[in-house]
Amino acid sequence: MMTSASHSLAGIASPVGGSTSSPRREALPNESGPSKARTRSWLASLGIDRGDIVHIQTFAARNSVAMLHFEDGTALFLKQVDPATAKAVGTATGNEETILRLIPEVGVPDFAMAAVPRFIAVDPKTETLIMEGKAGFTSMREVTRNSPEIPVPVLAALASVTAGIHTTPVDRIVADARFGPQLIVFPFASFVALTPGELASGPGMDYSDYAAAMQSVDENVARLRDEWGPKGLVHFDLRDDNILIKNGDGERPRVALVDWELAGFGDPMLDVGTVVGQLLIQWLETLREDASRLSDADTWATVRRNVGLFLTAYEHSAPLLADQQDAVFRYAGLSTLMYAAGRLEQIGSLGRIGHLCLFVGCKLLNDPQGLARLLTPGFPRKAGA
Repeated sequence: MMTSASHSLAGIASPVGGSTSSPRREALPNESGPSKARTRSWLASLGIDRGDIVHIQTFAARNSVAMLHFEDGTALFLKQVDPATAKAVGTATGNEETILRLIPEVGVPDFAMAAVPRFIAVDPKTETLIMEGKAGFTSMREVTRNSPEIPVPVLAALASVTAGIHTTPVDRIVADARFGPQLIVFPFASFVALTPGELASGPGMDYSDYAAAMQSVDENVARLRDEWGPKGLVHFDLRDDNILIKNGDGERPRVALVDWELAGFGDPMLDVGTVVGQLLIQWLETLREDASRLSDADTWATVRRNVGLFLTAYEHSAPLLADQQDAVFRYAGLSTLMYAAGRLEQIGSLGRIGHLCLFVGCKLLNDPQGLARLLTPGFPRKAGA
Protein backbone atom coordinates (compact mmCIF):
# COMPACT_ATOMS: atom_id res chain seq x y z
CA MET A 1 0.00 0.00 0.00
CA MET A 2 1.13 3.55 -0.63
CA THR A 3 1.60 5.26 2.71
CA SER A 4 1.15 8.86 3.77
CA ALA A 5 4.89 9.17 4.21
CA SER A 6 5.30 8.77 0.45
CA HIS A 7 3.04 11.75 -0.22
CA SER A 8 5.04 14.96 -0.61
CA LEU A 9 2.36 17.03 1.15
CA ALA A 10 1.72 14.73 4.09
CA GLY A 11 5.24 13.96 5.24
CA ILE A 12 5.17 16.84 7.71
CA ALA A 13 2.47 15.05 9.71
CA SER A 14 5.20 12.97 11.31
CA PRO A 15 8.62 14.61 10.78
CA VAL A 16 11.00 12.26 9.00
CA GLY A 17 14.32 12.52 7.21
CA GLY A 18 14.73 13.13 3.48
CA SER A 19 14.77 10.38 0.87
CA THR A 20 17.95 8.57 -0.06
CA SER A 21 19.66 9.80 -3.20
CA SER A 22 20.18 7.47 -6.12
CA PRO A 23 23.79 6.59 -6.94
CA ARG A 24 23.05 7.50 -10.57
CA ARG A 25 21.63 11.00 -10.25
CA GLU A 26 24.11 12.17 -12.90
CA ALA A 27 22.82 9.77 -15.55
CA LEU A 28 20.51 12.22 -17.33
CA PRO A 29 22.06 14.31 -20.12
CA ASN A 30 22.94 17.98 -20.35
CA GLU A 31 23.26 20.36 -23.29
CA SER A 32 26.84 19.45 -24.32
CA GLY A 33 27.60 17.95 -27.72
CA PRO A 34 29.19 14.76 -26.35
CA SER A 35 26.25 14.30 -24.00
CA LYS A 36 23.82 14.51 -26.91
CA ALA A 37 25.75 11.83 -28.78
CA ARG A 38 25.89 9.57 -25.73
CA THR A 39 22.19 10.07 -25.11
CA ARG A 40 21.28 9.18 -28.69
CA SER A 41 23.39 6.03 -28.40
CA TRP A 42 21.76 5.17 -25.06
CA LEU A 43 18.28 5.62 -26.57
CA ALA A 44 19.24 3.38 -29.49
CA SER A 45 20.23 0.65 -27.03
CA LEU A 46 16.62 0.81 -25.78
CA GLY A 47 15.23 0.60 -29.31
CA ILE A 48 14.44 4.32 -29.62
CA ASP A 49 15.66 6.36 -32.61
CA ARG A 50 14.20 9.84 -33.10
CA GLY A 51 17.19 11.26 -34.98
CA ASP A 52 19.38 14.15 -33.86
CA ILE A 53 18.76 15.84 -30.53
CA VAL A 54 18.54 19.61 -31.07
CA HIS A 55 17.98 20.72 -27.50
CA ILE A 56 18.10 19.27 -23.99
CA GLN A 57 15.90 20.98 -21.43
CA THR A 58 16.51 20.27 -17.74
CA PHE A 59 14.13 20.97 -14.86
CA ALA A 60 14.54 21.74 -11.18
CA ALA A 61 13.00 18.84 -9.25
CA ARG A 62 13.79 16.46 -6.41
CA ASN A 63 14.69 13.86 -9.07
CA SER A 64 16.72 14.32 -12.25
CA VAL A 65 14.31 15.38 -15.00
CA ALA A 66 15.01 16.39 -18.60
CA MET A 67 13.21 16.76 -21.93
CA LEU A 68 14.91 15.95 -25.21
CA HIS A 69 13.80 17.88 -28.31
CA PHE A 70 14.40 16.24 -31.71
CA GLU A 71 14.71 17.54 -35.26
CA ASP A 72 11.34 16.06 -36.24
CA GLY A 73 9.58 18.25 -33.66
CA THR A 74 8.90 15.45 -31.17
CA ALA A 75 10.18 15.32 -27.61
CA LEU A 76 10.93 12.72 -24.96
CA PHE A 77 10.63 13.28 -21.23
CA LEU A 78 13.24 11.53 -19.03
CA LYS A 79 12.76 11.09 -15.32
CA GLN A 80 14.80 9.18 -12.80
CA VAL A 81 12.77 7.27 -10.24
CA ASP A 82 12.45 8.57 -6.69
CA PRO A 83 13.88 5.80 -4.47
CA ALA A 84 11.30 6.49 -1.74
CA THR A 85 8.29 5.87 -3.99
CA ALA A 86 10.00 2.91 -5.66
CA LYS A 87 10.49 1.34 -2.23
CA ALA A 88 6.88 2.11 -1.25
CA VAL A 89 5.47 0.11 -4.17
CA GLY A 90 8.19 -2.55 -4.20
CA THR A 91 9.43 -2.08 -7.76
CA ALA A 92 12.77 -0.85 -9.05
CA THR A 93 11.15 1.60 -11.44
CA GLY A 94 8.55 2.94 -9.04
CA ASN A 95 4.85 3.68 -9.23
CA GLU A 96 4.77 5.99 -12.25
CA GLU A 97 5.65 3.24 -14.74
CA THR A 98 2.85 1.05 -13.39
CA ILE A 99 0.28 3.86 -13.58
CA LEU A 100 1.27 5.01 -17.07
CA ARG A 101 1.06 1.43 -18.34
CA LEU A 102 -2.27 0.93 -16.60
CA ILE A 103 -4.08 4.09 -17.73
CA PRO A 104 -4.61 2.95 -21.35
CA GLU A 105 -6.02 -0.35 -20.07
CA VAL A 106 -8.67 1.07 -17.73
CA GLY A 107 -10.62 2.81 -20.48
CA VAL A 108 -9.80 6.48 -19.87
CA PRO A 109 -11.54 8.46 -22.66
CA ASP A 110 -9.34 9.51 -25.58
CA PHE A 111 -9.62 13.25 -24.87
CA ALA A 112 -8.37 12.67 -21.31
CA MET A 113 -5.75 10.13 -22.42
CA ALA A 114 -4.23 12.86 -24.61
CA ALA A 115 -3.43 14.79 -21.41
CA VAL A 116 -1.38 11.94 -19.92
CA PRO A 117 2.26 11.44 -20.96
CA ARG A 118 2.54 8.24 -23.01
CA PHE A 119 4.91 5.65 -21.56
CA ILE A 120 7.72 4.80 -24.01
CA ALA A 121 10.31 2.71 -22.18
CA VAL A 122 12.22 2.21 -18.94
CA ASP A 123 15.90 1.61 -18.31
CA PRO A 124 16.25 -0.31 -15.03
CA LYS A 125 20.03 0.16 -15.02
CA THR A 126 19.77 3.93 -14.67
CA GLU A 127 16.31 3.84 -13.06
CA THR A 128 15.06 6.16 -15.81
CA LEU A 129 11.53 6.39 -17.20
CA ILE A 130 11.10 7.58 -20.78
CA MET A 131 7.79 9.22 -21.70
CA GLU A 132 6.47 11.18 -24.66
CA GLY A 133 7.37 14.82 -24.10
CA LYS A 134 4.98 17.77 -23.91
CA ALA A 135 6.78 20.37 -26.01
CA GLY A 136 5.35 23.88 -26.20
CA PHE A 137 3.39 23.62 -22.95
CA THR A 138 3.50 26.14 -20.08
CA SER A 139 2.85 25.33 -16.44
CA MET A 140 -0.21 26.71 -14.69
CA ARG A 141 2.21 28.52 -12.39
CA GLU A 142 3.54 30.48 -15.36
CA VAL A 143 0.04 31.07 -16.75
CA THR A 144 -0.99 32.78 -13.50
CA ARG A 145 2.29 34.58 -12.80
CA ASN A 146 1.21 37.87 -14.36
CA SER A 147 -2.52 37.62 -13.72
CA PRO A 148 -4.48 35.38 -11.34
CA GLU A 149 -7.48 35.47 -13.70
CA ILE A 150 -7.26 32.23 -15.67
CA PRO A 151 -8.80 32.13 -19.17
CA VAL A 152 -12.19 30.41 -19.29
CA PRO A 153 -11.14 27.87 -21.99
CA VAL A 154 -8.18 26.80 -19.82
CA LEU A 155 -10.37 26.20 -16.76
CA ALA A 156 -12.91 24.33 -18.88
CA ALA A 157 -10.26 22.13 -20.50
CA LEU A 158 -8.66 21.31 -17.14
CA ALA A 159 -12.03 20.43 -15.62
CA SER A 160 -13.02 18.26 -18.58
CA VAL A 161 -9.79 16.26 -18.55
CA THR A 162 -9.86 15.80 -14.78
CA ALA A 163 -13.49 14.65 -14.82
CA GLY A 164 -12.75 12.25 -17.69
CA ILE A 165 -10.02 10.58 -15.66
CA HIS A 166 -12.13 10.47 -12.49
CA THR A 167 -15.24 8.94 -14.10
CA THR A 168 -13.37 6.01 -15.63
CA PRO A 169 -14.67 2.79 -14.00
CA VAL A 170 -12.01 1.18 -11.79
CA ASP A 171 -13.86 -1.60 -9.91
CA ARG A 172 -12.18 -4.36 -11.92
CA ILE A 173 -8.72 -2.89 -11.40
CA VAL A 174 -8.97 -2.21 -7.67
CA ALA A 175 -10.20 -5.77 -7.11
CA ASP A 176 -7.04 -7.11 -8.76
CA ALA A 177 -4.46 -8.01 -6.10
CA ARG A 178 -1.63 -7.10 -8.49
CA PHE A 179 -2.51 -3.44 -8.04
CA GLY A 180 -2.63 -3.48 -4.25
CA PRO A 181 0.33 -1.04 -4.05
CA GLN A 182 -1.70 1.46 -6.09
CA LEU A 183 -4.54 1.59 -3.53
CA ILE A 184 -3.77 4.86 -1.75
CA VAL A 185 -4.25 5.00 2.00
CA PHE A 186 -5.66 8.22 3.45
CA PRO A 187 -2.66 10.55 3.35
CA PHE A 188 -3.26 12.93 6.27
CA ALA A 189 -2.30 11.96 9.80
CA SER A 190 -4.07 13.06 12.99
CA PHE A 191 -2.37 15.67 15.15
CA VAL A 192 -4.52 15.07 18.23
CA ALA A 193 -2.04 12.68 19.82
CA LEU A 194 1.05 14.74 18.93
CA THR A 195 3.62 14.22 21.69
CA PRO A 196 5.71 17.05 23.20
CA GLY A 197 8.77 15.49 21.57
CA GLU A 198 7.14 15.48 18.13
CA LEU A 199 6.01 19.05 18.64
CA ALA A 200 9.51 20.13 19.62
CA SER A 201 11.12 18.37 16.66
CA GLY A 202 8.69 19.75 14.07
CA PRO A 203 10.21 21.91 11.32
CA GLY A 204 10.21 25.69 11.61
CA MET A 205 9.68 28.18 14.38
CA ASP A 206 5.92 28.36 13.63
CA TYR A 207 5.33 24.61 13.79
CA SER A 208 3.28 24.95 16.97
CA ASP A 209 0.85 27.28 15.12
CA TYR A 210 0.54 24.77 12.30
CA ALA A 211 0.04 21.86 14.71
CA ALA A 212 -2.66 23.79 16.60
CA ALA A 213 -4.46 24.51 13.32
CA MET A 214 -4.34 20.84 12.34
CA GLN A 215 -5.68 19.81 15.75
CA SER A 216 -8.58 22.27 15.39
CA VAL A 217 -9.72 20.57 12.16
CA ASP A 218 -9.05 16.99 13.24
CA GLU A 219 -12.72 16.01 13.50
CA ASN A 220 -13.42 17.06 9.92
CA VAL A 221 -10.23 15.46 8.64
CA ALA A 222 -11.44 12.26 10.33
CA ARG A 223 -14.69 12.52 8.36
CA LEU A 224 -12.72 12.58 5.13
CA ARG A 225 -10.68 9.62 6.37
CA ASP A 226 -13.86 7.64 7.09
CA GLU A 227 -15.22 8.36 3.61
CA TRP A 228 -11.93 7.53 1.85
CA GLY A 229 -11.73 4.54 -0.49
CA PRO A 230 -10.54 3.46 -3.96
CA LYS A 231 -13.43 5.19 -5.76
CA GLY A 232 -11.50 6.31 -8.81
CA LEU A 233 -8.16 7.00 -10.47
CA VAL A 234 -6.51 9.89 -8.63
CA HIS A 235 -3.50 11.92 -9.78
CA PHE A 236 -2.81 12.82 -6.13
CA ASP A 237 -0.53 15.81 -6.82
CA LEU A 238 -2.39 18.32 -9.02
CA ARG A 239 -0.17 21.26 -8.14
CA ASP A 240 0.25 24.14 -10.57
CA ASP A 241 3.65 22.83 -11.72
CA ASN A 242 2.07 19.52 -12.74
CA ILE A 243 -0.69 21.15 -14.82
CA LEU A 244 0.58 22.17 -18.25
CA ILE A 245 -1.24 24.33 -20.81
CA LYS A 246 -0.70 24.79 -24.54
CA ASN A 247 -2.62 27.44 -26.46
CA GLY A 248 -2.82 27.02 -30.21
CA ASP A 249 -3.80 29.81 -32.61
CA GLY A 250 -7.57 29.68 -32.94
CA GLU A 251 -7.69 26.33 -31.18
CA ARG A 252 -8.97 25.16 -27.83
CA PRO A 253 -6.17 25.01 -25.24
CA ARG A 254 -4.63 21.63 -24.59
CA VAL A 255 -4.01 20.40 -21.05
CA ALA A 256 -1.35 17.95 -19.90
CA LEU A 257 -1.17 16.42 -16.42
CA VAL A 258 2.36 15.29 -15.61
CA ASP A 259 4.16 13.63 -12.69
CA TRP A 260 2.05 10.54 -11.97
CA GLU A 261 4.58 9.31 -9.43
CA LEU A 262 2.10 9.37 -6.53
CA ALA A 263 -1.03 8.41 -8.49
CA GLY A 264 -3.30 5.52 -7.66
CA PHE A 265 -6.85 4.76 -6.56
CA GLY A 266 -8.60 6.87 -3.93
CA ASP A 267 -11.22 9.60 -3.63
CA PRO A 268 -11.25 11.81 -6.78
CA MET A 269 -12.56 14.70 -4.65
CA LEU A 270 -8.99 15.07 -3.36
CA ASP A 271 -7.85 16.01 -6.90
CA VAL A 272 -10.74 18.45 -7.38
CA GLY A 273 -10.10 19.98 -3.96
CA THR A 274 -6.38 20.27 -4.71
CA VAL A 275 -7.12 22.31 -7.85
CA VAL A 276 -9.53 24.55 -5.90
CA GLY A 277 -6.85 24.89 -3.21
CA GLN A 278 -4.28 25.90 -5.82
CA LEU A 279 -6.63 28.58 -7.15
CA LEU A 280 -7.07 29.86 -3.60
CA ILE A 281 -3.34 29.88 -2.88
CA GLN A 282 -2.59 31.76 -6.11
CA TRP A 283 -5.12 34.39 -5.07
CA LEU A 284 -3.90 34.57 -1.46
CA GLU A 285 -0.41 35.25 -2.79
CA THR A 286 -1.76 38.53 -4.19
CA LEU A 287 -3.09 39.53 -0.72
CA ARG A 288 -0.09 38.65 1.38
CA GLU A 289 0.73 42.28 2.18
CA ASP A 290 -2.83 43.26 3.05
CA ALA A 291 -4.72 40.51 4.88
CA SER A 292 -7.41 43.01 5.89
CA ARG A 293 -8.76 42.80 2.34
CA LEU A 294 -10.17 39.35 3.18
CA SER A 295 -13.13 41.12 4.77
CA ASP A 296 -13.97 42.93 1.52
CA ALA A 297 -16.31 40.76 -0.58
CA ASP A 298 -15.15 42.48 -3.80
CA THR A 299 -11.63 41.20 -3.14
CA TRP A 300 -12.91 37.66 -3.68
CA ALA A 301 -14.11 38.37 -7.24
CA THR A 302 -11.15 36.79 -9.07
CA VAL A 303 -10.93 33.59 -7.02
CA ARG A 304 -14.74 33.31 -7.02
CA ARG A 305 -14.65 33.47 -10.82
CA ASN A 306 -11.85 30.90 -11.19
CA VAL A 307 -13.27 28.40 -8.69
CA GLY A 308 -16.83 28.80 -9.92
CA LEU A 309 -15.92 28.29 -13.58
CA PHE A 310 -13.73 25.26 -12.83
CA LEU A 311 -16.35 23.54 -10.67
CA THR A 312 -19.21 24.32 -13.05
CA ALA A 313 -17.21 22.84 -15.95
CA TYR A 314 -16.30 19.77 -13.85
CA GLU A 315 -19.97 19.31 -12.91
CA HIS A 316 -20.90 19.38 -16.59
CA SER A 317 -19.03 16.06 -17.01
CA ALA A 318 -19.22 14.63 -13.48
CA PRO A 319 -22.16 15.91 -11.38
CA LEU A 320 -21.44 16.07 -7.66
CA LEU A 321 -23.72 15.27 -4.74
CA ALA A 322 -23.83 17.62 -1.77
CA ASP A 323 -21.47 15.45 0.33
CA GLN A 324 -18.98 15.38 -2.56
CA GLN A 325 -19.15 19.17 -2.87
CA ASP A 326 -18.41 19.47 0.85
CA ALA A 327 -15.48 17.06 0.44
CA VAL A 328 -14.09 19.19 -2.41
CA PHE A 329 -13.95 22.28 -0.19
CA ARG A 330 -12.56 20.33 2.76
CA TYR A 331 -9.77 18.96 0.56
CA ALA A 332 -9.19 22.50 -0.70
CA GLY A 333 -8.74 23.47 2.93
CA LEU A 334 -6.24 20.66 3.45
CA SER A 335 -4.40 21.81 0.33
CA THR A 336 -3.93 25.30 1.78
CA LEU A 337 -2.84 23.83 5.12
CA MET A 338 -0.31 21.63 3.36
CA TYR A 339 1.01 24.67 1.48
CA ALA A 340 1.67 26.24 4.87
CA ALA A 341 3.39 23.01 5.96
CA GLY A 342 5.60 23.20 2.89
CA ARG A 343 6.74 26.69 3.87
CA LEU A 344 7.75 25.39 7.28
CA GLU A 345 9.79 22.62 5.70
CA GLN A 346 11.42 24.88 3.11
CA ILE A 347 12.06 28.19 4.92
CA GLY A 348 11.29 27.44 8.57
CA SER A 349 8.55 30.05 8.90
CA LEU A 350 4.91 30.44 7.90
CA GLY A 351 5.18 34.12 7.04
CA ARG A 352 2.09 36.17 6.23
CA ILE A 353 0.98 33.91 3.36
CA GLY A 354 1.38 30.81 5.53
CA HIS A 355 -0.80 32.27 8.27
CA LEU A 356 -3.38 33.29 5.66
CA CYS A 357 -3.41 29.69 4.44
CA LEU A 358 -3.92 28.40 7.99
CA PHE A 359 -6.88 30.76 8.45
CA VAL A 360 -8.57 29.92 5.13
CA GLY A 361 -7.77 26.19 5.41
CA CYS A 362 -9.39 25.90 8.85
CA LYS A 363 -12.45 27.84 7.64
CA LEU A 364 -12.87 25.47 4.69
CA LEU A 365 -12.53 22.33 6.79
CA ASN A 366 -14.78 23.43 9.63
CA ASP A 367 -17.45 25.19 7.57
CA PRO A 368 -17.14 24.12 3.92
CA GLN A 369 -20.62 25.29 3.00
CA GLY A 370 -20.11 28.74 4.53
CA LEU A 371 -16.98 29.54 2.57
CA ALA A 372 -18.33 27.73 -0.50
CA ARG A 373 -21.25 30.17 -0.57
CA LEU A 374 -18.75 33.03 -0.66
CA LEU A 375 -16.55 31.39 -3.29
CA THR A 376 -19.28 29.98 -5.50
CA PRO A 377 -22.58 31.79 -4.82
CA GLY A 378 -24.18 30.34 -7.96
CA PHE A 379 -22.84 26.82 -7.51
CA PRO A 380 -25.74 24.31 -7.33
CA ARG A 381 -26.25 22.48 -4.04
CA LYS A 382 -27.63 19.01 -4.60
CA ALA A 383 -29.31 16.73 -2.15
CA GLY A 384 -27.11 14.07 -0.61
CA ALA A 385 -27.34 10.46 -1.69
